[in-house]
Amino acid sequence: MLPAVPVRQWVLTVPHRLRYRLAFDHALCSAVLGVFIRGVLAWYRRRGGRAGVPDGQSGAVTVVQRFGSGLELNVHFHALGLDGVFASGADGTLRFHRLPPPSDADVARLVATIARRIGRLLVRRGLVDDTDAIDPLAAESLALSGLASAAGQGRIALGPRAGARVDCLGAYPDAPWDASSRPLQARSDGFDLHGGVAVAGEDRDRLEQLCRYLLRPPIVQERLALRPDGRVLVTLKLPWRDGTTHLSTA
Repeated sequence: MLPAVPVRQWVLTVPHRLRYRLAFDHALCSAVLGVFIRGVLAWYRRRGGRAGVPDGQSGAVTVVQRFGSGLELNVHFHALGLDGVFASGADGTLRFHRLPPPSDADVARLVATIARRIGRLLVRRGLVDDTDAIDPLAAESLALSGLASAAGQGRIALGPRAGARVDCLGAYPDAPWDASSRPLQARSDGFDLHGGVAVAGEDRDRLEQLCRYLLRPPIVQERLALRPDGRVLVTLKLPWRDGTTHLSTA
């Protein structure tokens, strides 16, 4: 379904305070996704205009993932954007115009714009300061809301250690914290945008691998192990910035 043109993956994660609500508020999740994709497509359109391609149009396909690398509840968005714009030629046929890759500054400005627009969306819906508001999920199912809240915070929901954080193994306390760990990654007000993965238009095998990555299950069986004491050990695919390599649950 994707045309044979360059494709770039854009990954947007949202602040922790927003992940819980997006997990069960499907209308809000769709609205946030819309703000994200409109921002990316507008960026391509403006970039095309500066390159001499007026009224160019790009496109994107998005997968909503609900999990993080540590099996925590983490609703975030993986979008495959056409890395350029289509525009009509003199003969009326569509032609694809590949655009230069973004810079770190481009990603920083884009995530700031997306964060600001999502903030306005939350204001319009009265969701900015909702500490006293009724939690719709808790009103419907207190047990489910408790599980979702714990999963979003990386805490244990049930049992004698309920409320405690999941044990992080392999961490070292003095690890440096890097505000931007990878090229073409930026953060703004709790939002994180990464656009560093791109696939050439002719590399269909690599594109298929990327699509499979977007559609993968939360975890592979090989990264789960049952310890002799009955606790479950989760091996992270990549170490976290603080050095954590494994998570252990009650």
